[in-house]
Amino acid sequence: MRLMRTLAGLAAIGIASSALAGELGDKAAKLQVAKWIKGDPVDVTAADGKTVYVVEFWATWCPPCRASIPHLTELQKKFKDKNVVFIGVSDEDVKTIEPFVKKQGDKMNYTVVADEKRATSKAYMGSFGINGIPHAFVVDQKGRIVWHDHPMSPEFEEVIGKVADGKFDLEAAKKLAAEREAAQKASAERARKLNGLADKYFELVSSKGKEKEAHELGLKLLEAAKEEPRFLNAFSWTVLTGENVVARDVALALKAAEMANKQTKGENPDILDTLALAQFESGQKAKAIETQRLAIKLATEAGASDDAIKEFKERLARYESEQD
Repeated sequence: MRLMRTLAGLAAIGIASSALAGELGDKAAKLQVAKWIKGDPVDVTAADGKTVYVVEFWATWCPPCRASIPHLTELQKKFKDKNVVFIGVSDEDVKTIEPFVKKQGDKMNYTVVADEKRATSKAYMGSFGINGIPHAFVVDQKGRIVWHDHPMSPEFEEVIGKVADGKFDLEAAKKLAAEREAAQKASAERARKLNGLADKYFELVSSKGKEKEAHELGLKLLEAAKEEPRFLNAFSWTVLTGENVVARDVALALKAAEMANKQTKGENPDILDTLALAQFESGQKAKAIETQRLAIKLATEAGASDDAIKEFKERLARYESEQD
């Protein structure tokens, strides 16, 4: 939950490494397996003309991964008769994966494997320059990677159906992937520029006496970042909590958090948590309590970690205890 509020590294938001990026249509790599935890061994490179494989990378510690498990199980059931095989790949230790999968039971009803020294992850995630999980790759009947993205993507189910029915347009998918990559590169360039402005801002507020100049620069930064909710959230949180921030502009932090929340339609618990803090520090204590309660509700529904939920609840307790 806290990763979204770290300014460092935001220049790389959403972009794959072009030097390493694989291409749709590439032959799928053989799975390097330390142990088949659940299900029978399969060869995703067989290219037998009839079997489609979905290779999904996940981890037991990853809330979005856990949240996607029921969906993957549902899709495995739906497409089983169309020769679609789902495979969950974790690079964690077998001793970590096995009890988790056993506890899930039929809720995780598809093949699960332990990666052999991250070799499979490198062959798929590394080749396509993907860093975040969960992430799924669809391998068609010819053994080619024809699609990859988050398993909760609205396209996911439709893509699997089309591939299974032999109706998937690989060339159209390649064109769309190229367009997305160009957009990601543009986004990364914007993020790099924003980081430059942020560096200047935090240099100004690291001491007293430059508050007016910093505020003016901050407003320009928010305007430049108006379509980057992750950046706005990270900026707001740092203004409110950064150890090196001597002159805190709470009004600016509130504006940034409100912009981020609007961009995400009030549905991101991490951003709501930041907004609640900004509201509280601005004296809007009742609003802060309401916002924090919503953040806790959404974080719980999203399967956030116990530690994250605990932090959220601790902040709520603070707001409630200091309410007028």
